[in-house]
Amino acid sequence: MASGHRSLRLTRAVGWEEFEAYATAVVAALGGTIEHRADSPAERVWSVTIDGASFWLSFDDFGLGVSLDSCDAAADARIDGILERLAQHRPKRGSTV
Repeated sequence: MASGHRSLRLTRAVGWEEFEAYATAVVAALGGTIEHRADSPAERVWSVTIDGASFWLSFDDFGLGVSLDSCDAAADARIDGILERLAQHRPKRGSTV
């Protein structure tokens, strides 16, 4: 990110209408909490806390998708662990379940 902090692209497959359900599911899967929701016609950026660290969960409708962006060095340090945990929730290729 321009701030120098880490960002994790979560998906490009979620649209504006699906963002709320997707974001809620991601935060729940990570045992996090939603602190603030900025939902307007121009943006969807939620402030969330995961493992005691602050992140922005955002939707970018210019083809970039949904990302989890760290707010500080403490959140940067948790990105790799979050990626590993989310990978456990991903369906295996070719799986119908």
